[in-house]
Amino acid sequence: MYETVKVKKGQIDILYASAGVGEFNVPLGSITEANFDNTFNVNVRGTLFTVQKALPLMRAGGSIIMTGSIASVKGFRA
Repeated sequence: MYETVKVKKGQIDILYASAGVGEFNVPLGSITEANFDNTFNVNVRGTLFTVQKALPLMRAGGSIIMTGSIASVKGFRA
């Protein structure tokens, strides 16, 4: 994707990075390493590397917008 942007446009003015996945009905004592890895791979790793790989294409004065989730402030069962 970034190679296509580089060839066709040359730079990025605005990057909006957001990812969200979660297993909200898994009780705390039942979370496995696989559950944890999946959540962090999408929500943290995916967003971080999306931004990192875009940096060389960001124009001076460009903007990176990263959003989070309501999950940190909303209660869920389990």
